[in-house]
Amino acid sequence: MIVLDDNIMQKGKPATAGSKILQNFISPFDAAVVERLQTHQYQVTERTTPDEFGIFPFDDSEKILDAAKAVADGSAGYALCNDVFGRYRQQAAENDCCYIHPTYGTVSRFGLIPTACSMDRIGVLCKNMTDGFKLLSQIAGKDSRDGAMFPEENYNYAPQDKKLTIGLPANCEILNSLTKKFETVAIELEYFNVYKQVMHILSFAEISNNINRYDGIKFGYRAEDYKGIGDLYVKTRAEGFGLNGKLVSIMGAMVLDNYEVYYEKAMKIRRLVKKSLKFDTYDIIALPCEFEASALTALAGLPSVSFNYNEQGIQLIANVKDEHLLLSAWERCMA
Repeated sequence: MIVLDDNIMQKGKPATAGSKILQNFISPFDAAVVERLQTHQYQVTERTTPDEFGIFPFDDSEKILDAAKAVADGSAGYALCNDVFGRYRQQAAENDCCYIHPTYGTVSRFGLIPTACSMDRIGVLCKNMTDGFKLLSQIAGKDSRDGAMFPEENYNYAPQDKKLTIGLPANCEILNSLTKKFETVAIELEYFNVYKQVMHILSFAEISNNINRYDGIKFGYRAEDYKGIGDLYVKTRAEGFGLNGKLVSIMGAMVLDNYEVYYEKAMKIRRLVKKSLKFDTYDIIALPCEFEASALTALAGLPSVSFNYNEQGIQLIANVKDEHLLLSAWERCMA
């Protein structure tokens, strides 16, 4: 049984993306991942509510997300979610679950209500990583309706029996117990101290641009007692968005209004982050389940897995399309 977060469209079902602004919006078609689930006879049991448009809460809310709760308590075997900011990855590890965050461009975003388009990807929240990768292999593969995808039609995620080298960054506190399971090498992640800032600048700009379309005209929530079109826009957006949506919309607009100062510079650093990674000297990077790890995968489009290891949340990150190494590493950790 599978649950879908409410930003993944399912024909005839509400899709609010966790926001009042999409109140009463009914999906007119199925997302690509829903089509694939139906093809492989998976049963979708219910829909779960994410943070508003997938934006992390500024009040550091500790509330467990519905999808994480459903898998943790056993009411669902899997949940499909879009985890841009790492909330699901952290909660999976905290609740004895696993989260598989695939390579950007391997799972279609068609029918996913966007958060930050260059970072969006649908992942799998599950109890067992092996089973989760089996599901991922069913939903991954090229879709002509998503222009950012790799050319592979299908993916078969299977572990490989090979020697793995884990890079342990000196930039942060890490799990030294991994040295008992793997060959390890000390590494330094360049630009680590600005991962968070760069991701915020780029993601806020993209989110602000994406949610500009919600104005009460074509679909979703519409305010009442307005005077003219301008008043309709203002009242609808003021009443329809929560605090997080409003704050990110404002900050993103400020970034775009100062494009060269903020956005263009952040994009240059993003390219430098990608170039700085040295996967020829290590197979996997290990980091705690904290925001910086999620920022790295978002900026560089990398796959990761998150789980609890020795009573601590861990996130393993591999190079593009090297998910099989992550499955191999998880199996070794669990052995």
